[in-house]
Amino acid sequence: MNKAYTTDYIKRDFGEPHNKKINFKYTRQYFDLLEEDEYTIDDQTWSDLNMDQAFVKLDHTYSSPGQSKLYAMLRNPLFSQQKLDERSSMIEFLTRSADTRSKMQYIFYTLGLNRKNTFLDMVTGDINKNKAKYWIYTILGKIVPLIIIILAFIQKKPEYMLVLMASIYINIFINTREKKNIKSNGMIYLRKLLTAGKKLSSFKNEELKGYTTRIKELNSSLRAMDISTKAMTLSTMAAGLFEIFSLVFLIDEAAYYKVGEELDKKFDDIMELYALIGELDALAGMASYKKHVETLCSKPTFTDKICFNIEEGVQPLLPNGVPNSIHMKKRGIVLTGTNMSGKSTFLRMLGSNILLAQTFNFVLAKKYEACFFNLVSSISPDDSLSSGKSYYMAEAEGILRIIKALDKEVPVFCAIDEIFRGTNPIERISASAEILSYINKKKCISIVATHDRELTEILKANYEFHYFSETVNSKKGLNFDYKLKDGISSTKNAIKLLDYIGYPKEITEKAYERADKIEGFI
Repeated sequence: MNKAYTTDYIKRDFGEPHNKKINFKYTRQYFDLLEEDEYTIDDQTWSDLNMDQAFVKLDHTYSSPGQSKLYAMLRNPLFSQQKLDERSSMIEFLTRSADTRSKMQYIFYTLGLNRKNTFLDMVTGDINKNKAKYWIYTILGKIVPLIIIILAFIQKKPEYMLVLMASIYINIFINTREKKNIKSNGMIYLRKLLTAGKKLSSFKNEELKGYTTRIKELNSSLRAMDISTKAMTLSTMAAGLFEIFSLVFLIDEAAYYKVGEELDKKFDDIMELYALIGELDALAGMASYKKHVETLCSKPTFTDKICFNIEEGVQPLLPNGVPNSIHMKKRGIVLTGTNMSGKSTFLRMLGSNILLAQTFNFVLAKKYEACFFNLVSSISPDDSLSSGKSYYMAEAEGILRIIKALDKEVPVFCAIDEIFRGTNPIERISASAEILSYINKKKCISIVATHDRELTEILKANYEFHYFSETVNSKKGLNFDYKLKDGISSTKNAIKLLDYIGYPKEITEKAYERADKIEGFI
């Protein structure tokens, strides 16, 4: 790797868009190892907000620890202004300190991606922790050959050379049997991680002191592991000239099982080192992302009162999309409008900005004012034939998550799209009205998208109403402006769209007539 060329690439890459392919099975593995907090973003809310797709845009990291830590940070919002300010101060420092940042990012780039998380698999259980083998290989690889060589030198008997050859043959056989374990990618990545830790600890910047001081302490604690993994690199030194030396004396084998023993003792320290290196990479990555979208960014304002206001907000997946604003006078909003008009996108924009505000202290909006929220949504519940759940059951369980969250200390922000669409209209409207009335009495901001205009009359005392609309004409078909408007949608374009795409007139004309009769009856 040419250091000058790579450093130049890293500098040029800062603030540029990223869109790399990510395997989330591996990206979330570190997050899955963590103890879940009561306010951790659950899988449904994460999926509802399309955060896997957004993460692809947000991720400007260079290493597996960085990518893993960024994912975990986004899944665990903060509820402290001080912690958010510390995080954003570090992002600002890394933005303005180009030389320091690029030197750090070169370390992360060199560390790179551990494609199938062989390192995490190894430290959480896959390494063969066998203390007996460590001592056997130490004796066979170091003590026995050394004794034979000393005796051969002192007594000058040729028979000792035969014994030495037999010892070497045994060690070659052991090396052949153990090679697959010892040359594992997990062990190689551990060595790279320890090396990255030592390099990062040498930075003298006052702003990094909180990280570098702790990394130095961890380096000291992991010294035995560092020595053992360094010994395992002997076979690759000097273009492999030391490989025979390493093989004869079972250096790799003894070191491997020594590391296995150390991992049992130092698991917490090695995982903390992984997290600290990852956090620095994640913060440098977010500095790059923020630079990329800097014209859209602002700092959120957090208040003690339960409120939510956002001005010209956009979502990470659509940075060039139509911005929308909301200044809530009540604690609930009912959104109406036809499909594809922008309701779900609006809900996701609000949720993703809450997440950015409470994880990295910036939003993709001109202004943002809100309290700290426990974010829980029900936008895209899935039915699961394999688990025997109907769509309605999935919806019911999704809404129940929100109701249970209302009992916690932190106010809830809930976004609900098409509540109970999986059941009949009478029960849907009745249950929805009672649930939304119940939610509105609690510490909660609720935004609900629906096609049921009957709900607007029932909820008018405690909810405000907004809508998205579209036009349909014979030349252009559907035309959306994606702008939020005050009031309730009164458009009847669903049948008009059928007419536009070529449905028989007999169907569309009678559909209009039937719709008028039903509306008059209701």
